[in-house]
Amino acid sequence: MDTTIFLARVWGPIILAVGIGIFASRSYYAKVYRDLEKDALAALLFGIVAMAAGIVQILVHDSWSSFPQGLVSFLGWALLAKGIAFVVAPKLVDRSGDYWAGKGLIPVAGLLTLVGGAYLCWFAYLA
Repeated sequence: MDTTIFLARVWGPIILAVGIGIFASRSYYAKVYRDLEKDALAALLFGIVAMAAGIVQILVHDSWSSFPQGLVSFLGWALLAKGIAFVVAPKLVDRSGDYWAGKGLIPVAGLLTLVGGAYLCWFAYLA
């Protein structure tokens, strides 16, 4: 459980800040996404770094015994999947981002990010 707490202490504040940022600066986050999709090298490098970070986290922590452990493990697997998608199918990533934005689902993603980050912070620092 020590590894879970350590990773929750890393992930929690980052995810919470992004969740707050999505609501506080939605146009900024849309610009970041649009700029990333225009720069193929940046997208490729993001994918490679995301894959590496996801693999490292999975090697260190792949436990699903409790909700916090499962959430932290999910984040590692999701990071790996996102990295693979950016490296293997960048056009699919671009189209799915357009779909989410077109359907007005960005606030839903922001809410899930906010709640997940707040939960990890609570678990890591207060529970």
